[in-house]
Amino acid sequence: MHFGFTIWLRPPAGLRYALASMDEELRKLLMKKAGALLARREYSRGELRTRLSKMAGEPLVESVLARLEQLNLLNDDDYAYNFASCRMRREGWGPTKVKDALFRRLVSRAAIERALARVQDELRPDAILEAYVEKYFGKHGTPANPKEIQRFVLHLQRRGFDEAAVRGILKRRAPAVAMRRFETGE
Repeated sequence: MHFGFTIWLRPPAGLRYALASMDEELRKLLMKKAGALLARREYSRGELRTRLSKMAGEPLVESVLARLEQLNLLNDDDYAYNFASCRMRREGWGPTKVKDALFRRLVSRAAIERALARVQDELRPDAILEAYVEKYFGKHGTPANPKEIQRFVLHLQRRGFDEAAVRGILKRRAPAVAMRRFETGE
């Protein structure tokens, strides 16, 4: 019984040529789209993969990403370092907040660790926290009672600083009486 269609084990030469030509056109379109995106801002490999996957399948997207890496237009290590450096130096983010933000931007754990280590090697460990605290105290004043200190500790933890570093700087900067009451819970 014949249903009017043919099953090819191997497509005819003309069809193979047409499929290859379509793949090449799609690859060019993906490179153009990636170039337009990268011209506006940096992207991680994962972010760009997500954006380009809407247009084509994984093998084609991966080949475009590999080509962009060969051309040094896409580099997760540089992206992670620039992101971490900017956020930590200019915006007063702590390492934890930077790490979470880079995870959300689909950067690999290894690239994040290398970037954070590189930024922290360039700065004293508490320099970012001290600079942020100085700026905050200049704008909002020094916390004078346990409730204000608790609010400030939580604020710094949300910014990605660990509690030990926060308590250390507060012991040096906050009034002794307020710190003593904060620590004892009076």
